[in-house]
Amino acid sequence: MIRLGIAGIGLIAEDYIRIISNGYVKDVKITALSSRNIDNMNRVVEKYNLKETVLFNNYEEMLISNKIDAVIICTPHYEHPKMAIKAIKSNVHTLIEKPIGVYTEEVEKLIEVSKDKINIKAGVLYNRRLCSTYLKLKSMVDKDAIGDLKRVNWIITNLYRTDAYYKSSPWRGTYKSEGGGLLMTQASHQLDLLQWICKMPKKIYSKCYIGVERDIEVENDVSILMEYENGATGQFIASAREFPGSNRLELIGDKGQIVVENDNKIIYKKLSISEKEYRKNTNELFGKIPYTTEVYRFEDDDNSIQHAALISNFIKCIKGEENIVCPIEDGMKSLVLINGAYLSSWLNKTIDIPFDYKVFSEEIKKRF
Repeated sequence: MIRLGIAGIGLIAEDYIRIISNGYVKDVKITALSSRNIDNMNRVVEKYNLKETVLFNNYEEMLISNKIDAVIICTPHYEHPKMAIKAIKSNVHTLIEKPIGVYTEEVEKLIEVSKDKINIKAGVLYNRRLCSTYLKLKSMVDKDAIGDLKRVNWIITNLYRTDAYYKSSPWRGTYKSEGGGLLMTQASHQLDLLQWICKMPKKIYSKCYIGVERDIEVENDVSILMEYENGATGQFIASAREFPGSNRLELIGDKGQIVVENDNKIIYKKLSISEKEYRKNTNELFGKIPYTTEVYRFEDDDNSIQHAALISNFIKCIKGEENIVCPIEDGMKSLVLINGAYLSSWLNKTIDIPFDYKVFSEEIKKRF
């Protein structure tokens, strides 16, 4: 039985506590909570019958208490890397709520510390990676279902947030407290999936629109253009101010097309002959390549199902039964995309990836 501590007892932490308390994750027991809000911890203990759980208002004391084997870090974004470093140095397995941090230089330090603790497992809570739809998509792309990528396009505008959402916590809606808006919070899941499935682009250009129809200091409407090493292009459009919005991902290669709709449906059109071969050998001026269509549907696109699956993966990873789904190195790649998009918009220029991460740190501090 893995003894688990949870640091930062807010809304997302309570979701994880509920999932574990209801038995959706095996071989784990919540043995400690850490928060500066003692009253909130007592409320959670009472609500989920965690009477044997030890409460700490000091995170470091929880780490060295010998009450936990692992920790889930659910504190505000800026605190993630430093808290993860402390946990790993204390030989505590660490799962970090997304994003992995705000400053890429701090995440680089985290990765270096982790390399010296090879027996301590560390990962990031990008739960969409365990949605059956994206597991299937990843497998298809890895098995060359579409061939060489030509274009990827994601419209993710169903991330609607009201004024009440931004007012629900004082840390929402500012660069100083949250580290960003739509890209850093809601759409970071999709950016993580994008780099996981299609690899990292080599260039990025973006426009981040600040506080559109909302009284916030951060972006809630974004358009990103990407260029890949092989010449493929990408477009990522995200919004938190539209309703009902859309969620549609398209990947097109020389062997076919894959469309993902609403996280639960895949439409695969497989060309009978590679477009590369067809264009060279056909006498047709326009041409139509024959193709077959396959459709897949899945029913586990609910966040709670994926959260349970990812925490289960973390526990199994600690026990040596699985590899971690989203290692911290991947969490850094997602953060590089986010930071690159911000930097491109702030400086109004195309950003090469990787870039000088210190420039991002300097620029975001100007917006505090």
